[in-house]
Amino acid sequence: MSNATIKYYYIEPYLKELNAKVIDIIDNKIVLDKTIAYAEGGGQESDRGVFVIGDREIEFYDVQKGVGKNLYLENFPVISVETPIYHYINSKDLKYFKKNQEVKIKIDTLRRAKLSISHSAIHFVLMVIEKRLPGYENRIYGAKIKEDGARLDFKTTLKFDANFIKSLEDEVNLIISKNLPIKTYTHKKHQEAWYWECNGYICPCGGTHIDNSKYIKKVFLKRKNLGKNGQRVSLTYEADDFFQERFYSE
Repeated sequence: MSNATIKYYYIEPYLKELNAKVIDIIDNKIVLDKTIAYAEGGGQESDRGVFVIGDREIEFYDVQKGVGKNLYLENFPVISVETPIYHYINSKDLKYFKKNQEVKIKIDTLRRAKLSISHSAIHFVLMVIEKRLPGYENRIYGAKIKEDGARLDFKTTLKFDANFIKSLEDEVNLIISKNLPIKTYTHKKHQEAWYWECNGYICPCGGTHIDNSKYIKKVFLKRKNLGKNGQRVSLTYEADDFFQERFYSE
């Protein structure tokens, strides 16, 4: 699509800033030809950051995908690709932008690092749940990945009792203590369809991630009953003290 934004966070996932061009302005939404700002998706909250125009920094507080086209691949969830990416700014700052303008975009790397840890951590939880309850990844109907933790909601009549959650937490912490490498890579048929892989477990995922379990020191799990047909598993974590500097280059 002519107004599609190149998702540069897939090309250079640890880039802090990028020079780009404004290709559209819609209400208080800025569309660039390329961006390193991750748009909300798959339950993961978006990046935040600033545009740099001259000596002025202008905050963007949300990032969302616009309308693209649906991609259908075998054994892969339907995703929207070739979309514009909308960077939301305060209306009072619109006067500083015009089409075809060159700007610099910088992301909040501490927020990105925390979101990446939360997202990879919940994959480890799902890895262990799937090992114990095969097919439960297909029962997920809700997910949320935030800076300080994440959650998964499952359609199930099975109750996740305290013993199950404690043993789940212990197994997840044992796995992450092994300093396991994490790989993310594209589907061979489309560059916007991505997989997450660790320790032989593979799942479709286009979120942002760390590249080794060592950045997660420990996870803490809780459960919540969502009625007779639903269970929630949520996590918080302790992170390595220097995780941000270790996987974001200057």
